[in-house]
Amino acid sequence: MSIKRKLILIGICIIIVVAVIATNVIRRLNEDKQENQGDTIVTENVITRAEAFRLLSYLEFNKKEREALSLGITYADGNMSGWYDSYVNAVWKMGLIEGNVDIAPSEALTYGSCKELLDKLIMKKPEFQTVYTGLSFDFISADRAMSTHEFLEVYEALLSIIPEDEKQVKMDTLFVLGTDMTDDGMDRMVTDQGKYYYQTARSYETQYEQMQKEKQQTVTTSPRNPEAADDQITMSQSMDKTEENPSYNQQSSQASASEDSMEGLNQADFVDQYLDKGIQVLLCDQEILYITAVTTEKMVIHNVWISKGVEQLVETFVNGLYKTFDTKYIAPENKIEKVIGDITIENQRIVQISVKPDKIEGKVLQTAKDFIEIEGYGKLPLEEDFRIYKLYGDLSIEPTSSILVGYENTDFIVSGGKISAALITESIKAENIRVLIRTSKFKDVVHDQVVLTASSDFIISNKKDKKKYSAGDKVTIEADNEMLKEGRITVEPVDDGGRIELLSIERSQGTPKYRGRIEIAENGKGLLVVNELPLEEYLYSVIPSEMPTYYGMEALKVQAVCARSYAYKHLLANSLSEYGAHVDDSVSYQVYNNISENEDAVLAVKDTYGKVIEYDGEVIIAYYFSTSCGHTSEAFSVWANNVEMPYLNGKLMVLEEKGEGAEAEQELEKKYQDLSTEESFKSFITSKIPTIDSDFNWYRWKVAMSVKDIKKVINNSLAARYNANPNLILTMTEEAKDGNEAVFESLPVDTVGDIVDISVLKRDRSGIITELLITGSEKTIKVLTEYNIRVLLAPTYDTVIRQDESKVDKLSLLPSAFFRISKKEKEGKLSSIVLTGGGYGHGVGMSQNGVKALADAGKEYDEIVAYFYEGTKIGFIYE
Repeated sequence: MSIKRKLILIGICIIIVVAVIATNVIRRLNEDKQENQGDTIVTENVITRAEAFRLLSYLEFNKKEREALSLGITYADGNMSGWYDSYVNAVWKMGLIEGNVDIAPSEALTYGSCKELLDKLIMKKPEFQTVYTGLSFDFISADRAMSTHEFLEVYEALLSIIPEDEKQVKMDTLFVLGTDMTDDGMDRMVTDQGKYYYQTARSYETQYEQMQKEKQQTVTTSPRNPEAADDQITMSQSMDKTEENPSYNQQSSQASASEDSMEGLNQADFVDQYLDKGIQVLLCDQEILYITAVTTEKMVIHNVWISKGVEQLVETFVNGLYKTFDTKYIAPENKIEKVIGDITIENQRIVQISVKPDKIEGKVLQTAKDFIEIEGYGKLPLEEDFRIYKLYGDLSIEPTSSILVGYENTDFIVSGGKISAALITESIKAENIRVLIRTSKFKDVVHDQVVLTASSDFIISNKKDKKKYSAGDKVTIEADNEMLKEGRITVEPVDDGGRIELLSIERSQGTPKYRGRIEIAENGKGLLVVNELPLEEYLYSVIPSEMPTYYGMEALKVQAVCARSYAYKHLLANSLSEYGAHVDDSVSYQVYNNISENEDAVLAVKDTYGKVIEYDGEVIIAYYFSTSCGHTSEAFSVWANNVEMPYLNGKLMVLEEKGEGAEAEQELEKKYQDLSTEESFKSFITSKIPTIDSDFNWYRWKVAMSVKDIKKVINNSLAARYNANPNLILTMTEEAKDGNEAVFESLPVDTVGDIVDISVLKRDRSGIITELLITGSEKTIKVLTEYNIRVLLAPTYDTVIRQDESKVDKLSLLPSAFFRISKKEKEGKLSSIVLTGGGYGHGVGMSQNGVKALADAGKEYDEIVAYFYEGTKIGFIYE
């Protein structure tokens, strides 16, 4: 063999060896890569403590309840804090973890930690002790990280143990239509079944499928307890569609790579991946916990408003969302327009439309949760997916019953003997109310200038001219404005849903926005501003301004009925006719639009539409206040008008008891039925007996005031209080002598000089002070009515200490006139007084905090109304 040939063979061998080596290296690299990728997959599939806490919290709290919890946890490291804080706090409230959190929630949940959580749950609720039975894994490796699908298996085992009527978490199938945003900027997923928060929701389709496979494998091979295992998988089998139903999409959307990061979950792309699809979800109230599967089977959306359907497009309005669908060709002669129908969707297209053409009309006699009674038709049941559409103005779907009893302004679509939808065709038949708008901090009714804009195009007009402005345009109106020369000018939005914003006014919410229209008039001193709008819409912004909306729906309904009654009486009384208004927006009537309207307030108003409180067929003046001292007062004692209001009787508001508790209650009522003496009132106000208000801070309070501070307050306010009603500030003209009482007359007064003495002249049987004697170095005055007393003894320069030891400074009004006086002297002269009192407000009628307590105790709104306003019944003002 030639040397050349040998060299060629050697070269070939070298190439082969290099190739083999390279192949092995590449293969090894690939194996390493695959191992690393495998590690990543495992890491991604591990559940964090935060995610476990999130899911466990729903066993006890929904979103609103969780967010209302006071924060009691502390982190060992401040950097541990994150999106999950409220969930960690909730699990602590459940007693599952310690309040001092020393393990970061972002760390993986181990089998040992999971078992600790479960064992504490079992200690709290022994019925959970069967949770371990039938699981496809064990907890032997305590330090090993737990996979997501394993925790889901545990979670659903827990859910399966909870009785159906006690479950907060339930499975449902939703058709995703799009998103909307709440007033506070929170996105919600709009579906055929409603609107749901999804900010912390997860896509667990792959994990759920894996969980089902492992559970099924455990059940069919070697379950540790076959009988128990069968019981434990009942719920999961009923929810699992991935194995049995091929229509469920096997291609799933993966969860975020890092369990402790919620970045992007509140973005539209989370919804976009499910848009126009059916999804299987786990829900808690109005929040999505996680998604388990996507379905491609046909979905039917019932009772949709179809605006137009022609050729290959169908325009609809579903759950407040305008939605256009593709469909098969609709011939021009079969054009669909402004009808109610069921639409069937498959593969993101409408494949069938079932129009419901049958319509009935008639006077509504009664409405209930499951039927509507219509004159001439009787009681007709409601479909499960019954919907209410408002057709006038801006098209909207009503979230509650807005159908007016006694009116014929609603058409009803019927199908199969049931009502499918209600179409409200005319505006609410409420009388308009005119509200005088005060300046910032409610100081005055006269404005130097008015600066305004609107959320839509708006028109400013007088009786001769009008000018149109674009949305967002800022307009300043002063007293010398040309348009005012023709008299009152009116500002109205072009769109029904437009709001007028008064930029020259500040309220708690910021710059207030108003429904209806704004009128501006010049009165010689400046400008008067009046907001005219329907009474019902006025209440939308009264309710949150007068009562915290977190007090719950029943409490808000009570407030709505009282506020409507109060406003209706003042509307009929034409209380502020000299200003061209019925009421103003301050505490002098009802606070209006200090806090902007919200969904709960609107819902409470709509749920009680037109309902008022009546006594002997007449709407009452439904007085209310913040907090009682445990006893309410009669109206004539507070306002000194000698008008008897039998439904406003003062009473001891002890908690209703039965059995031996009832006897104790009777003893208390007997003991404190008359608090008109100083001795009896002292016993009462220092006893802190349990009443419906006794858990609230203002139930008891005290304040120490020097005579110097009192003198300053009196000098600042006395003249104004005398001018407001000269008959309620009386000056002593003759001292008591020879058995004759002192003589008091109504005389102009602005000071009493240095404070010599302050004493109670008279109390009502409820304990409220109705007459106060203030002795000064220059004059002695008798102060009548609780309001004047509270103004002249306002702790403007002093600190009020409430029953929980919290402090409140610089009040312009004493919390209430339910107080006793302790005096301190220095060198034989009065130096200071200590007022020990209770309650906040005038004390007549309804205690708002008492309402919350009764609502929390399970009372319904009409029962609560009857408790505070004796002998009354619920009436209706729009008949």
